[in-house]
Amino acid sequence: MEIEVAERMAIRIVVAGEIFIDQVLSGFPGWPQPGEESFATSMVREVGGGAPHTAMGLARLGWDVVLAGPVGAVDGAWVSRRLEELGLQTAYLKQVEDESTGTTIAITSPEDRTFFTYPGANKSLSGMLSCLPAGDHLHLACACDSATLQHLTTQFRTVSVDAGWNLDWLRNAGIRVALQQVTWFLPNEREAAFMTGESEPASMLARFFEMNINAVIKLGSQGSALRQSDGSMLLVPSIPVQVVDTTGAGDNFDAGFLDGWLRAKTPADCLKTGNILGALSTRTMGGMNGFPDKEEFQSWGLK
Repeated sequence: MEIEVAERMAIRIVVAGEIFIDQVLSGFPGWPQPGEESFATSMVREVGGGAPHTAMGLARLGWDVVLAGPVGAVDGAWVSRRLEELGLQTAYLKQVEDESTGTTIAITSPEDRTFFTYPGANKSLSGMLSCLPAGDHLHLACACDSATLQHLTTQFRTVSVDAGWNLDWLRNAGIRVALQQVTWFLPNEREAAFMTGESEPASMLARFFEMNINAVIKLGSQGSALRQSDGSMLLVPSIPVQVVDTTGAGDNFDAGFLDGWLRAKTPADCLKTGNILGALSTRTMGGMNGFPDKEEFQSWGLK
């Protein structure tokens, strides 16, 4: 669904999903064996999770963004303060009593990362999704059930989904039906391969087309791809950067792609914007600090 030009910058975006406190550790000389210990050379504490990353990116790109998600009573005040520093509205964060905010220990390297996660307050997320604030576009950064997803597609004009790596969700037949009502599904290459049973991006996109799912596949350092109206694959390469930490790169891609789409840019420019913002976010530790300011954004030929 396309939004009318006059309304584009005035629309309200709701981003809903899990919220975490990320403890990102890097610089390990190697992976320890059981009973051994390895020491990081750096650590960053930051708000994490797909929802905050994508919401922050869209807010910095000038959109009216509301973030909805659960935080713990123990540490929710710190999370709210940090999100407000990043320019996000926090009125729709739900504080969960007798619980802490979800926490992820991220072990990262320039090639990839490994997560150890405690869900914490996020265990109450499903109950929040039935009473989200009003908006025009909804971005779901969580693996909600098929009935909820189908309901939400009737409550917002457009919906995008990036559920992340959740095997039960990715293999669920009901989810695949619900995704037919979604405007954009934004899996990475591994998730797309698992869902489609294919190994090549073009074949994955063809299979998604057969499933009536409108997908964009994130290919990491290789860029991103979507299926064009003539059936061919549009592949846009990423940009070279000195990678420090890949945490949040896919979520920042989502922000860039959606920004381009909401501004009615060409598919190639939507992918390009997503690729650039995803790549630039990997230059620093954590998923928030590498996002470019307006001047750097424009230096890449983006508007």
